[in-house]
Amino acid sequence: MTEHQKKAMIISVGGTTEPIVASICACGPEFISFLASQESCAKIPECLRDAKEKSGRLASFEQTLVDDVNDLVHCYGKAEEAVQRVLAKGYPGSEVMVDYTGGTKNMTAALTLAAVSHGFSFSYVGGRERTKEGLGIVKDGSEEVRRSLNPWDIMGIEARRDIALLFNQFQFTAAQERIAGLKGKNVRFPSRYEKLGFMVEGFQLWDLFRHSEAQQRFSRARLEELAELDDIFFRQPALATLKLLPFLQKLTEDKKKNPISLCLLDLYANAERRFQEGKIDDAVLRLYRVVEMAAQARLVTAWSIDTSNVDRTRIPETVRAEYIKRYAAPDGQIKISQAAAFRLLEALGDELGRTFSQHEQKFKNIQKARNDSYLAHGFQSIGQNAFQSLREFVLTLKLFDPADLPVFPRFDVAFSGTKETVGPGPGACNVATGAIVCCGW
Repeated sequence: MTEHQKKAMIISVGGTTEPIVASICACGPEFISFLASQESCAKIPECLRDAKEKSGRLASFEQTLVDDVNDLVHCYGKAEEAVQRVLAKGYPGSEVMVDYTGGTKNMTAALTLAAVSHGFSFSYVGGRERTKEGLGIVKDGSEEVRRSLNPWDIMGIEARRDIALLFNQFQFTAAQERIAGLKGKNVRFPSRYEKLGFMVEGFQLWDLFRHSEAQQRFSRARLEELAELDDIFFRQPALATLKLLPFLQKLTEDKKKNPISLCLLDLYANAERRFQEGKIDDAVLRLYRVVEMAAQARLVTAWSIDTSNVDRTRIPETVRAEYIKRYAAPDGQIKISQAAAFRLLEALGDELGRTFSQHEQKFKNIQKARNDSYLAHGFQSIGQNAFQSLREFVLTLKLFDPADLPVFPRFDVAFSGTKETVGPGPGACNVATGAIVCCGW
């Protein structure tokens, strides 16, 4: 099957057969869904016979009849039936050609409206010569099939906007579904969208702390190839993602050892994304975990102390007896809480422990709001003020430089007014398309 041949066609039928025969011969379908009026349906057998004589092929067909060609709404309903006949047989959009040459204006308008969202290709039979000094119908023998106009290239702009908006809202699953929905539609460069889908899935997995799997998806996205494209919709997010990969790589390696600074950065950035989604309870819980992780990480990295099994010889004498009495299990193992971890840091003379102690009352107030939340122990919803207070408290601890946070790419939907030619050849049209620019937030 050549580039211009399709397995199925949807054809509106008018009073002449030559344009339809030319279109069928050029496309070579195995199945045709005809949209005809009560008057023009008699032309269908003639079209099929003449097409077989010229091409040597005979397509199977079904027909949908329009009762009132002057009623656009009625025509649209019948056009949808004609479209469904093709879809019911399992033909994807990329294998369907719609020829809207024949029929009344209402029929052709209705067929175009009914078919345009399915990713079909469209063709129109024009001609080198027309009757009535160029204003009439195409003269027999001068038919030219023009199939270069693909409306999905125009409608694809809306798909891009949807993908961008969903991604910006961290609705990664929905964005993936929108990209997957393009499969089977006659989009140009489908492999680019496939790679974009892997990239979006990579961020979804990253957002779920599944960092190793995220790396694998980014690898499958072939970001270097996307980054070399002229199309800014693909290039900009790919470039931004490539800049994040070293962080992700090091995060994955460090996480296997112990929770240090990169884990804190990643968890804090995740909390910020939940806050932007409006999921304040989730955001607060993540920041709370940042505080807890900070104490655990500092004790491990600076003092070789594991909070789940504290070596009593490493506890300062000033608090050793108290810690053994309060936290030692019957088997002698010492496991300490978050508050006890910070007190231990203070006793060790660690700056983080001293800073926490200076602002401990503020943290306790926030802790109460967290404990009263639905996701902890209570029945209250956490307000924005609690998140902002906890955020300020975390930054007060100076656990990291906020400039080092891993920032997910963000699509900025902005119309550039760029002119782009849709489809090659005589049927091409120029449209002003919206460029979707990617930047950081």
